[in-house]
Amino acid sequence: MTLVGVAGGWMQDRATVHALALFAWAIITTTIILIGLRLRGTDRAGGFNQGVGLFAVAAYVAVNIYWMWPGNLVWDKSLPIQLCDLAALCAPIALLTGARAPRALLYFWGLGLSTQGFITPVNEHGPESGEFWMHWLNHGAIVGAALYDLVVLRFRPRWRDWRTAVLLGVVYVAGVFVLNMVTGWNYGYVGATKPDVRTLVDFLGPWPLRVVWIALIGITAMALLMVPWEVARRLTRSPDVRE
Repeated sequence: MTLVGVAGGWMQDRATVHALALFAWAIITTTIILIGLRLRGTDRAGGFNQGVGLFAVAAYVAVNIYWMWPGNLVWDKSLPIQLCDLAALCAPIALLTGARAPRALLYFWGLGLSTQGFITPVNEHGPESGEFWMHWLNHGAIVGAALYDLVVLRFRPRWRDWRTAVLLGVVYVAGVFVLNMVTGWNYGYVGATKPDVRTLVDFLGPWPLRVVWIALIGITAMALLMVPWEVARRLTRSPDVRE
C-alpha cells in the first residue's frame, strides 16, 4: 500500500483524525501557554497577552463569517447562539479586558461545558470540510483561552463566579428551550431532536425530561471545577476561593 493510500485510510477513520486534531491542539496550546509563562513579568508580557486575546477575536469572527456566509447558512445551526458560541465571545473579552464576569463564564462554560466538543464532537465531517476546521478553531480557541487565563493570567474562580455561571446558564437554557419549541431547532441541545452523531444526549432519555438532566449535568460539571480550588483553600487557608 502506498503512503498516499495509508494517509487516505487514516483520514477516513474519524477516531484517528479526532485524535490527531486533539494532539495538534494540545501542542499549540501548550506552546502558547509556555511562552506566556516565560514572558510573565517582563515588558513583553502585555503585548503577548494582547496578541492571544486578538487571536480569540479573529477566531470568533472567522467562525461566524464562515457559518453566516451564503451557502453555509443553515438557520437551525448557523446562528451564534450555542453555548460554546457565547463562551467564544467571552474569550476575547476576558483576555483583553480582564473583566470578572467574562472570565468566570470562560472558565466554567469553557472548561466545564465546551470541552464536551473535544470528547464527542457533533461535527461529522473530515479535514476536507470547512466545518471540521471551524469546529476545532472554535472549541480550540475557547478551551485554550480558558487555560491561558487560568495558568498565565492567574484567574482564580470563586463560588460567586460559579453562581454567576449557573444563573446565566439557566437563563440561557430557558431562552433556547422556548426558541427550539417555536422553531423545531436544537440550539443548546435542549430541543426535541438529537445531533446526527452519537453524543451524551443519547443516554439522557426522552425529551423534554432530558433537558433537566442536561442542566443538572452542566451544573455539576461546573461545580466540580471548584473542587481543586476549595481543597487548595482549605489546605493553605488562602482567600482565593472565598465567597
